[in-house]
Amino acid sequence: MARLMWICGILLIAAGVALGVVLLVSAARPGGMDIQTAAILLVGGILSLGLGGVIDALQARPAVRSIIPEPVIPAATAPIPEFDPRSAKAAVAAASVAATTVATASVIVEEEVSRPTRDTIQALEQARQKIEQAFESRSEAPKQPTAATEEDIEAGAGIEADAESTAETETDIEAAEAAPEAVIEEETVTEDEEVMDDGQLYVVEERVIRRHPARILSDGTVEAETAEGWMRFENLEHLDEYLDAMEPARS
Repeated sequence: MARLMWICGILLIAAGVALGVVLLVSAARPGGMDIQTAAILLVGGILSLGLGGVIDALQARPAVRSIIPEPVIPAATAPIPEFDPRSAKAAVAAASVAATTVATASVIVEEEVSRPTRDTIQALEQARQKIEQAFESRSEAPKQPTAATEEDIEAGAGIEADAESTAETETDIEAAEAAPEAVIEEETVTEDEEVMDDGQLYVVEERVIRRHPARILSDGTVEAETAEGWMRFENLEHLDEYLDAMEPARS
């Protein structure tokens, strides 16, 4: 751009000088031009040269760094908490509602948990009543052979017959005591099969399960001492279920 202005300035000055010389030499005025036109051309050429110099100086100067600071975006100020009685009452009400909800949920959970526990306890009570009834019926049954043996003794039976009848009575009593324990876990097994099995069982291992003495028998069943006395279970899992059901009842 500066060079273009210089070229224009030189051309205007040359045209002004040439026109002035022609006007001075020739008496006639070419094209109606006078000395003022030549002066205007000279002034225009000088101005064009000066404007070209200014443009060149502006282009040659070093880049000036802007000293205007960048606008700072104000950060969002956190609200200052203020005490308000209404908000305090609302917070207390919300806390009470939350506590009530938690209490209601806990009560519902306890009811859901207690239902199967109650069913288990009722089943155990029914089984215990059945065991007591079976024990009473079986304990009354051996009295007849005893009476028969006494009659035989009074009739003058020998000592051998008395010993045999006494042994039979003892075996019947032991069978009657063992039968109620088997009724808890195996209700479908007949009493005769339980009596036969009791004569062949033996203790395989003795251990303490959850602070209860227990014995593992040869057929895989487990005998454990509970609050109701010694009871027999089908396996260790049934014993754990029984102890889990009895702990909430005790608490």
